[in-house]
Amino acid sequence: MLSCSGQVSRACLTLAWLVLAGCYSGPSGAAPADETPSSPRPPPASQGPIGGPELAPLELDALSPDPAPGSVEFDLHVTGAGFTRSSVVVVAGQALPTTFVSGGELHARSGPRKRGDYPVFVRRDDEDSAPLTLAVDRSAPRILVPAEVGVDEDTEVGLVLEVVDVADPGALRVHLQGLPPGATWDEPTRTFRFTPDFTQGGDSWTVTVLAHDGESRVETTFEVVVRDTIQPPWPEVVDTEFLDGSGYVRYTLSQKTDDYLDSPGYAGREFVAKVMVPLDVPPEGVPVRIGLHGFGTANPGGTGSASEIRISPHDPDNTYWWGYAASLPDVDPTAGGAAPDYTVRRVLHLVEYVLRHHPEADPERVHVFGSSMGGAGAMLLGLLRGRHFAYVDARLGQAIARNHRPSRITQLSSWWGAPELDLDGGGGLSAWDHMDLTRALADSSEARDQFLFLKHGKDDPTIHFGAAVLPSPRTGESLYDALQSRGVGHFAIWDEGGHGVADPVLGDSWWTGSWAPIHGDEATLRRDRAFPAFSYSSLDDDPGVGAGNGKQDWSASKGFAGTVAVAGDTGWEGAVAGALGRFLRWDGASVVDTVDRLQFALRVHDGDGANPPAPGYPSEGDRVMADLPAFVDVTPRRTQAFRCRPGERVAWSFGQDHGEVVAGPDGSVTIPALPLTDTWQFLVLRRTIAVIAASH
Repeated sequence: MLSCSGQVSRACLTLAWLVLAGCYSGPSGAAPADETPSSPRPPPASQGPIGGPELAPLELDALSPDPAPGSVEFDLHVTGAGFTRSSVVVVAGQALPTTFVSGGELHARSGPRKRGDYPVFVRRDDEDSAPLTLAVDRSAPRILVPAEVGVDEDTEVGLVLEVVDVADPGALRVHLQGLPPGATWDEPTRTFRFTPDFTQGGDSWTVTVLAHDGESRVETTFEVVVRDTIQPPWPEVVDTEFLDGSGYVRYTLSQKTDDYLDSPGYAGREFVAKVMVPLDVPPEGVPVRIGLHGFGTANPGGTGSASEIRISPHDPDNTYWWGYAASLPDVDPTAGGAAPDYTVRRVLHLVEYVLRHHPEADPERVHVFGSSMGGAGAMLLGLLRGRHFAYVDARLGQAIARNHRPSRITQLSSWWGAPELDLDGGGGLSAWDHMDLTRALADSSEARDQFLFLKHGKDDPTIHFGAAVLPSPRTGESLYDALQSRGVGHFAIWDEGGHGVADPVLGDSWWTGSWAPIHGDEATLRRDRAFPAFSYSSLDDDPGVGAGNGKQDWSASKGFAGTVAVAGDTGWEGAVAGALGRFLRWDGASVVDTVDRLQFALRVHDGDGANPPAPGYPSEGDRVMADLPAFVDVTPRRTQAFRCRPGERVAWSFGQDHGEVVAGPDGSVTIPALPLTDTWQFLVLRRTIAVIAASH
């Protein structure tokens, strides 16, 4: 017997109608449909109850859902009176498959419909009810993605995302957030691409997909899972030292190679490394610094810090932190061979070891430092493997391998093969061209998202100033030109110093008193946070174009270097000392980076310092000598959510100034000649469509 306790609900009444109509047979286990029910079945509704009144008038009260979703099938619930088993719901002249629920309820199934208003009525035999109007609204876009995307290390995965139920395909935008480091999103083709390197196996990321077609915004997620398919042996701790009063512990590691970290003929040998770890760690963890030594260093460095973890790898073979021919040591490099980046891999394996074995290590603040050979290695790691590093500090380094001095080319040819042999460094690109970092900046968004601090000396006879200002034989650009023209984050210094010898007039570290992008309190860098790259500042000094000024003859080894101790004798034209990107700051804590808005607080930092020590020299410290405002091009880099598609129009505002810029072929945007003063001012970028929508 049907029983409803308390207030009689609509569900109970509906159930009662179903029982009386013979459409409900009870819960699972009730009598089968071909058995006689315990209560008599009523006569067909069209006849009315025996001895009862005539059929109720055919009326239509309401439709649900209203509005109905467009572009998808949907169930239509119809309420009213006078419905019979033969009643059908008719939408826009089309009879729908209809289920009789009761004399007052019908269910119908409609196929996909376009947006609009549709007449709906109920037909009972040869009688039609008065119609109601059903509004069919457009449905929100649906994003079709798998729940999980799996990929092996060193293997590319490509996923094309499909978005359906879109009313206006021309207005559709699809954004990806939470990309794995090194992954890319090509919005015009809606393709996600990712080639994880061997340090990313075992990791996973939740990627959020946001679709917006001007009216509706929807989100979904998918997991990216990297299978750990390349497993070199972990380094082993062979010594632990607690140094009194140092604030850190020093570990000596033995790094044994396999045929991934070494050529097959060398595999099995061991390298020494040092890792210094602070003893007192704040809750937010500490940064990690990789320090790369110079040429001919017998042992890795061992000086630590109480404020960051430091890793000191070793390159005793002086491979310039790249690698060497896979045929070594058995066969000398020959044409058609390969020169993989074995040394780079060993360094990255140490970084992975530290991040996985020391939870206090902050993966978002890993940075790399080096001078001379180490400076070249720091640029190499920071640009070619930019996904891992927040910042590069590279001093006295050559950024274009084919521009090395003749003796260094001879030495490196024994490792990489002679330049004309073009040994494959990976991906079909010569090892020598891999290490042309102007090429990397041209080809790789991962490289362009890096920030570099650079220092070179005009009287350096070892890695001469041409390392910064002479053009690449491949791209035709110098290092300085590539950084400026491509809107890459940089703070570049030069003076009349030598190879590790300070300028005779300015001394060392004259260029700032406050630059600290990892440990500072404003222009801070993180791998997971956007920053503004400054280019073509009106405060920039003139480094010259690599020509001579007549004071020195050209030397293939020394360039136009003079004598370090003699002030003003350098043969390189341009300012004797100066900087690119000096005094320019942003507030890291001010960064807003969403799909709709990108925002930075910017200023010129005019602080403590001294006037130029002599005519023709720059000021010292943070003293700004020029009148403000300074006019600076600004290119957002390392954006996490506010990514643009090529050709997209972006609105910007900076105080009273405002305008619109167009994204370039790589999706980057540059706001030209922003007027910066010594007062914080917000640069705000918004998508033009959002600005237009907000104005209505």
